[in-house]
This record gives sequence, C-alpha cells and structure tokens, in this order.
Amino acid sequence: MLGRLSFVAFSALLVVACSESGPPKTLSFNPDDGEQRRYQMYSDTNIKVESKHYGNRSERLKTMMLLDYEVSDKPDIYSIRMRPQYMRMEFPQGDFTSFEDDGRGSSGDSIRKMMDAGFTVDIDKDTSAMVDFTIHEEPEDFRKQGIDPLQEILNDELGRPGFINDLKVEKGATQVLELKSPLPEITFTVEDFTDSTVTLSASGENNEAKVFGYVVLERDTGWTQRLTMIMDMPLPEEAAVSDGSMRMVTSIFPEDWLYGQNLEHLGYDEPFTIDNTDFSELNSNNKATDAEVLANDSGKMDFYGGRISLTYSHPGVSFESMGSMSIKVKDLIAKDSKGDALDIKLHENGVFTYTDSRNEKSETLIHLLPLGWTDVVDDLEQMTSIEATLERYETSYEIVEFPIDKDGSSIEMHGAKAILTPTKKDKEFELKLTATNDSYFDSQINGVSRAVLNYDTDASAPNWVSSAESRALAIAKRGDYAVTLRIAFEDELPETIELKFNRVTDNKTSEKKIVFYDEETLRSDTSIAPVDTVPLFKSDEMAVSVNDRDLEFSTSTLDELEPTSFDRAQLYLTLSPEQAGVCELNTEAKSKGNKHKRVMRENADPNRRNVVSHLKMPKKVVYQLMTDDGVQRFFYDTEVALELRCDGQPEWQPVDIALGEKSWMIPVESLLGEDWDEQQAEVAMSEFLRKYRFLNAKGKALAVLPQNDGGYSVDYLNSEFSEFVSDDGFLRIGGRVDKVEQLIAKGDPVTKEWTHQLPPMPDFESLQEAN
Repeated sequence: MLGRLSFVAFSALLVVACSESGPPKTLSFNPDDGEQRRYQMYSDTNIKVESKHYGNRSERLKTMMLLDYEVSDKPDIYSIRMRPQYMRMEFPQGDFTSFEDDGRGSSGDSIRKMMDAGFTVDIDKDTSAMVDFTIHEEPEDFRKQGIDPLQEILNDELGRPGFINDLKVEKGATQVLELKSPLPEITFTVEDFTDSTVTLSASGENNEAKVFGYVVLERDTGWTQRLTMIMDMPLPEEAAVSDGSMRMVTSIFPEDWLYGQNLEHLGYDEPFTIDNTDFSELNSNNKATDAEVLANDSGKMDFYGGRISLTYSHPGVSFESMGSMSIKVKDLIAKDSKGDALDIKLHENGVFTYTDSRNEKSETLIHLLPLGWTDVVDDLEQMTSIEATLERYETSYEIVEFPIDKDGSSIEMHGAKAILTPTKKDKEFELKLTATNDSYFDSQINGVSRAVLNYDTDASAPNWVSSAESRALAIAKRGDYAVTLRIAFEDELPETIELKFNRVTDNKTSEKKIVFYDEETLRSDTSIAPVDTVPLFKSDEMAVSVNDRDLEFSTSTLDELEPTSFDRAQLYLTLSPEQAGVCELNTEAKSKGNKHKRVMRENADPNRRNVVSHLKMPKKVVYQLMTDDGVQRFFYDTEVALELRCDGQPEWQPVDIALGEKSWMIPVESLLGEDWDEQQAEVAMSEFLRKYRFLNAKGKALAVLPQNDGGYSVDYLNSEFSEFVSDDGFLRIGGRVDKVEQLIAKGDPVTKEWTHQLPPMPDFESLQEAN
C-alpha cells in the first residue's frame, strides 16, 4: 500500500506550493501561527504496461483523501504538520478505506500508525526551500525491506513546497520550473487574478512526458484554493516491464467542496436539447410546510463506497415544494446499541436532495466520512445509529428578464452569473451559467427557438487531454460545474428571454433532531417510526408507457361494464379494486376437447411486461379467461357465459379503531375480532387489501409490510394474510396511519350477465394459398 501513496504526494504538498516573501503584487505564503486547513484530494491514475512475459496490462487506481494541515510559525521556518484523516483507495486487487479493517496484519497496522501520527514539513522563510521532512511514526520493517518512506512519499520534484518564487501577479507573467527526467520543464503562467485569488496554468511537454493543469491560489496567504493537474509520463526505469506509461489526474478542493471528483462521471458529457418552460405555471406559494418536510423522526444509515450514507425521506413532498439545497446537517453523534455516544469524528461530505417519483416523495442524502486510523475501526463496529440535527432553510426563486443583445450581455445575482456571448452563426449565442453553493440559474429557459445544453470544458487544454479531463480542468479553474446553453432564434432577436434564478437564503425556518439506524434495526424494531412512506399503489407518473402492441385496459361503472376480447381469441373483464372487493365473477365456457376447466382469473400483468411490483396492488383488476392451471389463454370456437354478482355499490367507510402513538402498528384483533386467525389466516393478502385500507394524513393508501421483511420483495397476490401478522398480533404499515377504512357494499345487489362467442380457428390452409 505504501508504494501507492506516492501517487497522492503531488497533491498533498502543492497545498503550500507558493511560499515566498514580497510585496502584495507577488505571491507569498503567509500563514498564521496555529492556522489549520483541511482539503479534499482526489487522484485518478491509469498505468499501462507491456510485459515480455504477460503481454499488455493496465491498472487504474483512484484515491480520495482528507488531509489536515497545521502551521507552527517558528523564527526561521514554517513547520507544517500534515495528518491524513481519511483515505479511500480503489484498485483492481481490492479497495482500502481508512476506517475499515483491511485484514492486512502487522503491515497494515504499521501503516495505520504512521498515517495517524502524520508528517511534518519545514519550509525556510527566506528561501522557500524545504529544509526537513519528518515521519513521526516510521514502521521499523520498512527500512529492513529497503523501503524509504521519504522517497516513497516525496518522489515528485514538482510536489515540494516553494516551487514558485517571485512570480508577479500580472497576466502573462511566467516562471519555469526544472524537473528531473523524464518530466519536462514546467511553465507556470498567470492566467487571471482577482483581489482574492490568482489563477496559474502549468504546462510542459517533451518527447517522453506531458503536464498540464491549473492552480488557483489565495492571493493574500498563498494557500491553494483549487487545483487540477494532469501528468502523462513513462513508468520509472526500475519497473520490471518492457515498456509502460502512467497518467495521473490530481485535484485539490476545499473541505466544503460539494461535488467530489469522478472522471468516469465527467466522461458522460453528451449535449441534450432543452425545451422552453412556461414559467407562468409555477406556483411560488406551493411550498411544503416545515412539519411536512421534517415529518419523520428517523432515517436510514448504511455503508457504501467507502463512506457512510444517511437517507432521510420526505414522504409526499415534491422536490419543487421543498426547494433545492434547503436541508443542512449539524451536530453529528455516533452511538452504540445502548444509546451512548462513541468517540467517532464524522466529516460531512455533501448533502443532496432529489426526487423519488416512484414513491411520490423527495429524499435527502447525507454523505459522511469517519475520520481516524486506529480506534475508529473498533468504534464503528459498535455503532448502531447516528444522531443528527437537520436544518431547513428558506428557498426562493425569481423569473428573471434576461436582456438579449447582438453583442452579448450578462447578469449577476448573489454571485451566480449568466453570460451571453454571440457565436459566428447569425442569431445564435452561447449562454454560460455559473453558480455558487447557494445561488444558481438553472437550465430552464423560455423564449428561444432552440436550446442545447453543453457541459463546459477547458478551451485552452492541449489536444492530448481527454474530454473528461478537460471538464475537470474547467471545474478547477472556475470553481463550479458550469454549463453552457447554445441558444438560437429563428426570427428577430427578442428584447429579453426568461431565466429562473434560485437561491437558498440564510433564514433557517426549522430544525429537528433525527436518529439514523442501520437497515437491520429498522426492519426488526417496530418501535421505530417508519422512515419512509410505502404507497399501496404505483403513482400514475410511473405507469409503464403503452406501446403499439399493448392492450389498454380501462374501468367503468357497474352499469357500463362490459367484457372485451380486443379482436383476438381472448377474453378480459376489468374492474376497479373497489368493484373487485364487493363482486364475485363466475364463468361457464363451452368448447370441445379440453379437459381443463376454463375460469376468469386475475392477471396482474396482462401485457406480459414483467412489471408486477412488490408491495404494490394493481389500480385495475384485470380478469382473463384461462384454463384453471393458467397455461392456456387463447381459445377458439368457445362460448363463454359470465356472471358478475355484486353485493351493492362499493363505498369506503371509517373504522372505529384507536390509533396510538405507534399508528403504524395496527392490532389485528381490534380490526377483525378475536377469531381472526380462524377466518382470515389463509386468505390472500390481496383480498384483505381490497376490504381494508390504511390512509396517511394526505389520504394516500399505504402498503402493509411483511412480518419477516426481506427488503419489500413481496407479491400480495401470492401471499397469505397470516404472513403479515406479527407474533403479538399486529400489522405493520408502511407509514404513519391517520385513518383506517373498510369497504362495504351499499344499496341493492347488482347482477350482470354476458355471453361472448370467441372466434373460430383460422383456416391456415386458405391463408397459405392466399400467400
């Protein structure tokens, strides 16, 4: 593992790369005594080798680190303590994460001790040279194995502190840095600067190696703000291969950077068309209340991808009604099974809210990184929950009249920018949208003839840089995931078009303490309120689209109800769930030569689309004529008599049942009586759910969860009622219950009778002669 650490050394030391003294018009590393900084560091390395014995091979290593820096201002030097707090490495032989037990024995333990103790680099104040580098806990067996940790970690000349000296802060100013072979000399150029930052490009190329990237530095202090560097070079001569190369993309971001860095994700950069949006249909008053947004007391916790993910559900709340980026988190506390706090430091690595239209809700996802190298492994094994406080902040949007000028125009609102630039084509422009962490123009637009969204790349990147790498360069240079809309007008240019500006304000409207549990606890502990709402029916938005071959089934009143065959040798009758709950369908079919009885049986997937959903009831109950074994479903020369007997018109009425504080736990005895097990135990669950329904405060029917929940992978039509009753006689409902209703038949009984003749067998000989 230690050999792989050299790939991230370049990142770790560039943080303090500009360290010289001089007037305000030059870069100077001027940290405060005791100053602390934390950075996110990403490295994506591809190694390609050509071996005489093994042929061509390639290996990819991805690394993410959190690295802390602390400065001690001494008489002649800056002494900077570097302590990695978190590391995630992904490579073909397996993954390594700092908080997980890697099972590597004494060698892994030694590395953990070394990383936990950290390193110190001393920089001379006058010359900017590195005068000393200390490994505070050097593993003893490294030296015996011929490993030099200093060389392993600092094998990049470009990575040493003080690689820039006396570079003036003016556009075009350059400085050349000589590097050891095979790396080329690197030219650093001032590309841009503001009162607070200086942007440098770095480029160099020779016959063997290439380097290109950007560094954005704080102008007053010299600390790095953002960085992305791409290095392509041959493998070291001592590598036991015939030939090979290494390509490394390294990025540095502040600790509160929201977006991470993933070249595979950045590679998906296909442009797509944006349609005009009618903003008049937006309703600024359609905002969910704090009680609706933070209705749940609990959430789900799991480990995935080298981090902890906390998921909090907002049942029945749309993304638009709660606002983007409106949820923040604080006061994270890890706890054991007794509820006692554990000494685990958790770093928030992003909070994201998104829409789950499948279940008619929004969800907030929180990424956490456990910090530390030694005790954290044992402490996490004891952790069963995380307590956190979720805060909701007020969001707002504004429809902006953006001016269209043939020479270009721009607007800035709370740091977010929209910049219009004409192209070489008549009436065609590029509209560049940039954002801050809490303000942005989204890609919705109104008033154009055509709009295509493109992800921004770096126009100055050399040809050997890939599109994904070019996007990474643009992100580092600009500090956001900017996009560009290429817009066009067919007629005369309008005076304005409409853009939608969004903002998260500093006004906190509410907060709530939430406990996040692992999935096993959520399944087994019925005292915990449901963390999600599981609807009984699919939302209409998630209905499978009908293609030309699909049969379209529709319901109607009992008076207008008719069977249909869709002009084929099949027969169907479609009822509403309520009609199916009060009606019984009988079948009599006459034909020759078939030993199996013909019946009208419910078919939950009549179009054979394999879309039968677990823990979902169909909104339309489709009965299909088939043999009693379900095999034959096409019939010829068959007369079918159907009789539908209904006890009356279906109607839902409230059930007088006391819902306690745990409204999601319904006592079966209170619902069905003491002898329920004799009457209902073997009844199909689908039949029960057409007799009773459990509604939340919004009137949505909720699913009933199985007693032994295996991840909601249950089909109601093929399950018995008893499978859903707990040992102590309760039904567990997929959400908070506000009302229980029972289906009754009201009015006079209704009987419907039909006789249907299915077509004769086709004359295949005549068909062949006709062809």
